Amino acid sequence: MDSGQPNKKQKVQDASSGFNAATDVNNLSDLTLNSIPILPRDCKNLLLDIEGCTTAISFVHDVLFPFAKNNVQKYLKEEVDSDELKRIADSLVEDLSKLDPEHPSRKEVGDVEKHENDDNAIQQMIVKHVHALMNHDVKATGLKSLQGKVWKAGYDSGELKGHVYEDFKPMLDWCSRQGVSVNIYSSGSIGAQKLLFGCSTEGNLCSYFNSHFDTTSGGKKESQSYKNIAKDLGVEPKDICFVSDAEEELVAAREAGIGFPVMSVRPGNKPLSDIGRKFPLIFSLLQICGSGK
Repeated sequence: MDSGQPNKKQKVQDASSGFNAATDVNNLSDLTLNSIPILPRDCKNLLLDIEGCTTAISFVHDVLFPFAKNNVQKYLKEEVDSDELKRIADSLVEDLSKLDPEHPSRKEVGDVEKHENDDNAIQQMIVKHVHALMNHDVKATGLKSLQGKVWKAGYDSGELKGHVYEDFKPMLDWCSRQGVSVNIYSSGSIGAQKLLFGCSTEGNLCSYFNSHFDTTSGGKKESQSYKNIAKDLGVEPKDICFVSDAEEELVAAREAGIGFPVMSVRPGNKPLSDIGRKFPLIFSLLQICGSGK
């Protein structure tokens, strides 16, 4: 009588039969298709862009820039003495003088004015120059310096809080535990970077960063800039993971020998071209974190 139990002499089929498995198939190649670097396995030096990476582009364009534009006159009246007014005016005149005479900012201002001795007149001239430069998205030294000062006043008063994505602080905590060096590279000044992260929606994050870099290290679309940063960090370019939302920056980084250029994809970022899609894509900074400790 058949007891329903398998005969000990019978060959029992492999346990994988009846499931979606096959013991004689090696899918190792599938597991290595993902080109996203994993830290710290692949490298321990992380270089991050800000806009479209740690922080929404909309925060910069819809919050910071309008705040500077709308509050510059208040800042000049409440925070700046006569000597500083003249220095600010001179720096903006220099910014405008470097532009082509046919540049729309120059046309909006008309003749580039030399400041007068009357503080009220100087304030009005500064406001006019700031608006002319910002209306046409000019990135200039004097303007950026003044914007940073206006933003600092806003952060100090609590009117401004720097936006960071929700995945950013968990990633920073993970990097801290793993000994991964986190560095920032942005077109915004180092001072503005520290203000944003020092007064962020997640509190003061500045202690997490090893170094900050801005355009004093070179333009972000220039390959030499990334070599300069690697030298300052004391590492080889191949040992750096650079995350940005700008394909021109990633191309320049790759040309400089950066080992792991990665494309950040966030809501509101510029749509990817065929060039951008060739880089590893991440939708959260947590995607570059390994298993951790």
